[in-house]
Amino acid sequence: MNEGKLLAFAATACLFVAGCCCSLDIGTLLSEGDEGEPAEGEVGVDLGVAVYPEKTPESGATKYAWRDRRLEPPTYRAGYALGEGEQRDVDAAHRELAQRLKYQDAGNGAFKWVPPPGCDASMQCILESLAERSKPDIDPLAARFKARIEGAKMNTLDAVELLTSFVQTIPYEIPKERPFGLMPPALVASSKKGDCDSKALLLHMLLDSIGIDSVLLNSNAHRHAMLGVAVPAQGEKIRYQGREYAFVETTAKNAPVGWISKEMLKPNDWVVVPVRIRSPEKAPKNEAATGKAQDPPKPKPTKRR
Repeated sequence: MNEGKLLAFAATACLFVAGCCCSLDIGTLLSEGDEGEPAEGEVGVDLGVAVYPEKTPESGATKYAWRDRRLEPPTYRAGYALGEGEQRDVDAAHRELAQRLKYQDAGNGAFKWVPPPGCDASMQCILESLAERSKPDIDPLAARFKARIEGAKMNTLDAVELLTSFVQTIPYEIPKERPFGLMPPALVASSKKGDCDSKALLLHMLLDSIGIDSVLLNSNAHRHAMLGVAVPAQGEKIRYQGREYAFVETTAKNAPVGWISKEMLKPNDWVVVPVRIRSPEKAPKNEAATGKAQDPPKPKPTKRR
């Protein structure tokens, strides 16, 4: 079945299989080359604590400590505190979206939903809605990384490495109770857990904040998601709209930019899912995920001369 027929079938049947249950052993990937978190006294770069909303106490921040041997220095720390009320609001927005799209859990990682006009089985509109809602929450975290990248005068590839290694350090966990098998990016960062597509979406947002082009990549055969990043890196790439995007694996610690397991290329059915990152106040009113359309503006009367 070709891609067009597959998307049409999924949209008609309103059935989709979610979850990053790829054919590889994710646990094995995660453990390869893992030295564990840096010790508390280990010398490194402290990016500080990002909070949202502004008056959220830093005392309850989720702490991160990780290494990236491709960078100098290799050790980094950061904190992220998301207010309890905001966590509830992000969660409520996710479940409200699921209700609007008539989401139903079908068991074993499958679910039913009703794609609105402008949306298809790639779930692009769902990913964009989650990113849009989480953007104010993620912006303070992105600002911490941006300050480091600019202060250290990192080149593009090192900047991608820094952000990628941060997301790779987030423990892998399938959000079984979450609509669409996804966790909103803000909750991935605050709870320090997520699966392949949830983590890929978070990294996509962080890269967008520093002006680096990336796209989500999805494989139905492997039930896995990765990220494609438009940087001049070695390794495997996928071509989309005239640009080459290096594969980025967010679920395997220490996996370099451009790396993808050979098993993941058999079959090579990777599909590009471009996800726009927009601020809530700038999003158009005919958002596809809502299924609502704004009436076109009425023409203004012209004066006859």
